[in-house]
Amino acid sequence: MVVVTGAAGFFGVHAVRLLLEAGQEVTALGTSGFPPGVDAYLDDAGRGRWRFETCDISDAQAVQSVFERHPVRQVIHAAVMTVLGDDEVGRERRMTEVNALGTLNLLEAAREGGVERFVYVSSSGIYDSYGQGVAPVPETVAIVPGSVGMYRTCKIYSEMVCQNFEHHGAFKVAIARIGSPYGPWERPTRTRKGMSTIYQLVDLAVRGEEAVVYGRELTRDWTHMRDIARGCVQLASVDASNLHHSIYNVTGGVVTSIGHVLGTLAELCPEFRYRFVEDPNEATIHASIPWARGPLDIARLKQDCAFQPEFTINAGLEDYVSWARGRIALGDEPLFGG
Repeated sequence: MVVVTGAAGFFGVHAVRLLLEAGQEVTALGTSGFPPGVDAYLDDAGRGRWRFETCDISDAQAVQSVFERHPVRQVIHAAVMTVLGDDEVGRERRMTEVNALGTLNLLEAAREGGVERFVYVSSSGIYDSYGQGVAPVPETVAIVPGSVGMYRTCKIYSEMVCQNFEHHGAFKVAIARIGSPYGPWERPTRTRKGMSTIYQLVDLAVRGEEAVVYGRELTRDWTHMRDIARGCVQLASVDASNLHHSIYNVTGGVVTSIGHVLGTLAELCPEFRYRFVEDPNEATIHASIPWARGPLDIARLKQDCAFQPEFTINAGLEDYVSWARGRIALGDEPLFGG
């Protein structure tokens, strides 16, 4: 059995679905239930092989109970409060309880429960501005304090404590530094307020509205979330002898410009219009990231897990637009429900 934390979130829905497609039994943990439509989406892949349990990972006893009641062999830990910038003010303690101590609670319970593999879903934000949007970023980059922020601080702590548990023989750990996801099931939640650039653009595109964009130079290794989840599921399931590292970058590995994304969406949605502006105050979409890191190097993931992305950026955007149109047809407002 596999436990997935943050299961009702953007990453979690895709991870649970892929595990079910692979024939696994899954216990999905979260603080709130799945959004509308997800139950049927999961049942289509594995009716009767998944269950959702409400669990706050900052509650050590609640976490311990999960591992006492279920024969858990792998954990994919993705639960996190994604709060950035000034929004974290006044929430620092809660972020530490969930994003740092929650990881520790899971590691302790997993060790006591005889877990064999622990995959921690980290973030490419750990690299800060390394590569300046151009140079490939390998996992060997030294992690330095860099920009401040509770989110990044807790990610660094969690990576270190995961490696400490592996060092002392608890289980095999794989840390997945993911970056630039987009795709179905992204939505604003209590713990995830800021939506991706592509989320905002697809919302406008499928409605035939105009995007006024500041930041014509932006490039990112945007990756369909199903591909990111696939990489993490592979890290959880591949034979331990194949894992020669504890840290893996997980993206599609291909850099795309914001101009290409906009042009592709315009082809997919003929009523969609966009224009760039030089004044950020005029923009409805801010695509400028002064501290943007370079693209992630995924050679490790390819070598150890034979990872190959399913989606090119064009195919991924087409899939996302198709899904979004379907959600709008079901009456979702805002676009993907809350």
